[in-house]
Amino acid sequence: MPDIPPALIATLTRVEAFARSRGAPWYLVGGLLRDQCLSRTRRGLNVDLAVPSESLEASRALAAQLGAAFVPLDEAWGTARIVVTAEGARIELDVSAFRGPTLDADLRRRDFTINAMAARLDEWLRTPQAPPLIDPLGGREALAARRLIPCFPGTFAEDPLRILRAFRFVAELDFTLDPAAAPLMAGALPQLARVSGERVRDECLAIFETDRAASAIRALNALGALDVLFPELAPGRGLDQGSFHHLDVLGHQLETVAQADRFLAAFEEFSPPLREPMSRYCAEELVEHRSRKGLIKLAGLLHDVGKPARRTVEPDGEIWFRGHEQTGAALAVDIVKRLRLSNREADLVCQVVLHHLRPGFLSREPQLTRRATYRFFKELGEHGPACLLTWWADRLATRGSKSRVDQIDLQRSRLEELLHAYFFRAEEVVKPPRLVTGHQLMQAFRLSPGPRIGALLGAIEEAQAEGRIRSADEALGLARELLAQEQTR
Repeated sequence: MPDIPPALIATLTRVEAFARSRGAPWYLVGGLLRDQCLSRTRRGLNVDLAVPSESLEASRALAAQLGAAFVPLDEAWGTARIVVTAEGARIELDVSAFRGPTLDADLRRRDFTINAMAARLDEWLRTPQAPPLIDPLGGREALAARRLIPCFPGTFAEDPLRILRAFRFVAELDFTLDPAAAPLMAGALPQLARVSGERVRDECLAIFETDRAASAIRALNALGALDVLFPELAPGRGLDQGSFHHLDVLGHQLETVAQADRFLAAFEEFSPPLREPMSRYCAEELVEHRSRKGLIKLAGLLHDVGKPARRTVEPDGEIWFRGHEQTGAALAVDIVKRLRLSNREADLVCQVVLHHLRPGFLSREPQLTRRATYRFFKELGEHGPACLLTWWADRLATRGSKSRVDQIDLQRSRLEELLHAYFFRAEEVVKPPRLVTGHQLMQAFRLSPGPRIGALLGAIEEAQAEGRIRSADEALGLARELLAQEQTR
């Protein structure tokens, strides 16, 4: 069983003292106990607590006593979050009132049986590695059988987001969904569209963070939930792409997620020097608990969303989708707004959808020049590797068994050239250190501030990335030539 961080033990000890002072026991419920039973290390320090009543008032008072932040989450359900910083760690305590007159009634109204277990906080603190569990619905048996079972028939109708949570748990834990869940989910589907974008975002990205995202997204597609979440994808269902593709548009997008699942899990198909920096890049969280890994898979799902609107059939029967990347990027803007992604996350997804064809064009060049490498990363910046990885998933999803091994090997080599440039040669060909400043240019050539200075600096940086200039004197010489050319036009 994983060790429990001392900071969490210390914080919960203070919580228990507070509960004791109020004269009623508090209970640990849900995820912490589930993951303890599975001997699973938790990604963050988030703890669910159930209290008999007056949860908002008690949470506010506890937050004040702990010197912590108090955040109401759902006043109707009496749920609040207390955010504590202890020993440099962020600890989230989610406190809610019983969903019924007793703890037993509360547990029977939770989402899934594996989350419907509880332990008295004082008893858990005495024996945190093996506390006595209150388990009225057989959660431990479901964990042992690796089955996800709804707690009651109305679980999805009560909160349609639980449809996404179900497939998230199945993907995270590699569980099997109880067959009785499907008709219950189907009945709640019409209400899923009313769930807030923020809640949908959190569950979708949690699915994409797993290594089994494709199976979850395919199950959501089979259920009909994908059409509710991303109606923009529906026109691609059954839409033929011609002989070059072995799947319809939507099938190809789903397979792109599957390919990303496969190689983003450990990067084993790439050369050893690239694996660690690529893993670190993909694991970076742009927002807490939301990494590039999940966003790359979201971009993979959306990358061809513009194809249905751009499909044409030529007289010879050839099918084309000219301009689908621009149309797709415009649709992606609406999607990321609906999901309430942060600006940085939204920019990654939209830029990748817009530029996902560019790595393929570069892979067909006889030689990858320093200028082409510089311009690619100049345009995409920190999203360059994400675009490359999405393209690679797209490429592997395109032809399936029809792919030629020699082409795949050549394209993987070109992909690694670009990734190697980003991770190991950035100061040489991606973002060279500046040789001169705008102030130096203005002083040397008596220029005024304005776009002209930026254009000169850009030309100097590109020449530096190409290896044509290496010193400040050469940079000033290039600027002089460019200014002279302006005079002769």
